[in-house]
Amino acid sequence: MTGTPPVPSAGTLIAVLAYPGVDELDLFGGYALLAKAGSVAEETGAPPVTAVITAEEPEVRGSAGVTFRAQEELSVVERAQAVVVPGGRGASAAAETPRLQRFLRRADERDARLYSVCSGALVLAGAGLAEGRALAIHAAKRTQLTERGAVRAADGLVRDGRICSVGGDVRDSVKSVDLAFALLADLRPELVEPVTRRTEIGPGREARQALRASGA
Repeated sequence: MTGTPPVPSAGTLIAVLAYPGVDELDLFGGYALLAKAGSVAEETGAPPVTAVITAEEPEVRGSAGVTFRAQEELSVVERAQAVVVPGGRGASAAAETPRLQRFLRRADERDARLYSVCSGALVLAGAGLAEGRALAIHAAKRTQLTERGAVRAADGLVRDGRICSVGGDVRDSVKSVDLAFALLADLRPELVEPVTRRTEIGPGREARQALRASGA
């Protein structure tokens, strides 16, 4: 983990990106844990944690057919301290969406932390944010990621600078939940233990620093 930044008095705003064909488990697994962190923060008097689902359109249909409404317009990404990009069958198309690309690049330019689940790494790559980096992705999508500029397609829960990604391995735990715990460890480490107690869920993957050498 790179250094934990000070928590702003207004709290921590987390934008969870949705798009047509997003994987519901990738999206709602992590969102549910982050929302629980918001409840714990409120109950304990800590600075708030606000996780919001954002999308280009007001209504989104996931890859399993679940239709839901976004909570915020995409512009919320410009204010968020962290942006989470889930994977899904629609990730390749989302990666080519100019408006998503612009908002993700702006988030990176202002030093927001970026998190991707599985093929969500392709969306980051579409914005040019995988260039020279090692990102984790689903094993079936590794070639697509390196073709978009990543120096290495990794596996597990991997950190490369301000980007943290998960994918490419098989564990008993849920990837999106493990990534959400990594986000809390980065931005709100004081909430990890109480959220673990509340949910009776713990992180199943330990984050490691990326190795960028292709043979590593």
